[in-house]
Amino acid sequence: MGSLTDDVPLLELLCAADAVRVPGELESSRPHENAPDAVVDTYAVDGGRLLLTLWRGRLHEVIYQTPAESGEDALRRNDRLFAHYGQGDGWTEILDNGFGKTYRRADQQRYALWSYAMDIATFGTMDFHQVQW
Repeated sequence: MGSLTDDVPLLELLCAADAVRVPGELESSRPHENAPDAVVDTYAVDGGRLLLTLWRGRLHEVIYQTPAESGEDALRRNDRLFAHYGQGDGWTEILDNGFGKTYRRADQQRYALWSYAMDIATFGTMDFHQVQW
């Protein structure tokens, strides 16, 4: 039996900003707090929200604020997200701080964060990660 977490939109990092299509309603668009030349668009989607960071005309980060109904649903959703954003490369856990985990894709071109405390998943490019932090 499927859940809303099985249907979260999968987007392509680094696609052109004008090619991004989210099956949801745009709630807000604002400058990124740590990277003023980037914009964060927030969309209401089934199961929660997606925050998309657009920088230099491309999609560089997707934050899934789509908490699962159960631990099993969260694992299934995360497996799907990590497989999609991994694009065939594996992920290495870098840090577990007691709140969440940080990962790097095997080619070091992507990062992922999963807050298990809040069940929020983030996927982004290392180029943007270096700018925002």
